Amino acid sequence: MLFTTATGYALRALAGLPEDGSFCLAKDLAARLDIPGPYLAKILQGLVQSDLLESVRGPKGGFRLTRPAHRITVGEVVAALEGPDSLDGCIMGFPTCGGDHPCPLHEAWGAVKAQVATSMTQATIRDLQLMDLRHLKEAKDRSGGSRP
Repeated sequence: MLFTTATGYALRALAGLPEDGSFCLAKDLAARLDIPGPYLAKILQGLVQSDLLESVRGPKGGFRLTRPAHRITVGEVVAALEGPDSLDGCIMGFPTCGGDHPCPLHEAWGAVKAQVATSMTQATIRDLQLMDLRHLKEAKDRSGGSRP
C-alpha cells in the first residue's frame, strides 16, 4: 500500500459518515467499519485539525464533514495525514535519487506519481461512498438478496 493504515482508515471513515450532515460518534463508526476505536478517534481528531471534519462533544455530538462529500478530495485527506509532499522522494528510498543520480525507477515513478497526484485531486469522498454502495449491492446480489 502506498499510504499508511491511518490514511486508509480515514478514507473509509469519511466515506462512512452520514450523508445528511448529522453527527456520528467515533465509537459507532469504528464498530461499523471494524476499526480500532481509540485509533480512529485519534485519526478523526487530526482531520478536525485539518478542517475536513468538525466535532462536537457530548451524547448528541460526534463528527461530521465540514463540507459535502463531493467537495472533499482524496488528495486533501492524504495531504492532511501523510503531508503535502507524501509522493515526493525516491520510490526505492535512496536519499540521493534525482536528476544527476536517478535510481532505476526514477523516470517511471515520476510518471506514476503525476498520474496518482492528478487522480487524487479528482477523486472525492462521494466517489468512495458510491464505490461502497456498489460493493454492498454486489455482495447482496451474490448472496441471493435478503432472506426472510
